[in-house]
Amino acid sequence: MTLLHRIGCCTLLTLACASAAQAETPRAAWHAQIGHGYSQLADATSELEKTAGSYCEAPSPANLQQLKETWLAAFSAWQAVRFVGFGPIEENTRAWKFQFWPDPKNLTASKVDYWLNSDKSITAEAVGKDSVALQGFPAVEYLLYDERITATDKALPAERSCALMTAISSNLDANADSLNADWAALEERYLSVEDYDSGTLQSAMQSLELIADWRLAGPIGQRSNSKPNPYVADAWRSGQSLNTLHASLKGLSDYFVPGLNLLLAETDQIALAEQFSQQLNKTLAHFDQLPSDIAPLMETEEGQKSLKALLDDVNATKALLTGPISGALSVVRGFNSSDGD
Repeated sequence: MTLLHRIGCCTLLTLACASAAQAETPRAAWHAQIGHGYSQLADATSELEKTAGSYCEAPSPANLQQLKETWLAAFSAWQAVRFVGFGPIEENTRAWKFQFWPDPKNLTASKVDYWLNSDKSITAEAVGKDSVALQGFPAVEYLLYDERITATDKALPAERSCALMTAISSNLDANADSLNADWAALEERYLSVEDYDSGTLQSAMQSLELIADWRLAGPIGQRSNSKPNPYVADAWRSGQSLNTLHASLKGLSDYFVPGLNLLLAETDQIALAEQFSQQLNKTLAHFDQLPSDIAPLMETEEGQKSLKALLDDVNATKALLTGPISGALSVVRGFNSSDGD
């Protein structure tokens, strides 16, 4: 990974950075930046749909590699906006249609296997009417990477595997397009309802809690009464579990921090804004020295120490947002499912 730009390089008058710095209100910045993230997701899923079709029409090792890279780019675009837990993404289990996770019963594999072994007609419409476990990025990942597929006669470009992959990709693109449009349609209400300030902040807090308590602490065995298990991480099949965490944290930096800085500036809390940006940048900097996946790091003592150091900084980032910042903004921390309450 390349070294990430430091948000702290922005002057105090341009803490929000880029175009969001000119926004009149924090919510205007948030709506614009989240909208940009959703637009990026729609573009990335469109490219995935095209690349899947191109590969199945002309399969080759080079085209398969390009397909894998396009899948990762689209999945990373989803990770970047995954912190948004309100608005259109709440409707009709949309978030799970992009990523059914956690999946302790391996329902994604079961659903994909069922369709590959059936004689049902495979279409994007049929996929969209089936379980959310079939519809998202993990189902495409399973087709691309899992040995239950790749080491058998069902390996791509097998006919039904290609048909299912292209159908899932088309469904993902349709869902991303509708999400993008619905977020744009929310603009007037989002800008006029003051409660969206606290709602957006609570959503980011819950995202950091999920990253710290489940997506990182879970796989490395740092939750209470848990053992290391890299198979509960995001994207473990493709070996991209750390890259997905990086994408989520970078998404917070790009799409959440600009509006947060404006909100903190309104209450003369510039120092807190700088402190949070510095801590988030410190957390992101860890990834420059890490591989793409958690699993190999768990095999050595040094690797385990590096993961624990990453977790410590994620927790420090979380603590700043859920503690001093939420307190300064009088935002009550929402329900956190990772508490086990």
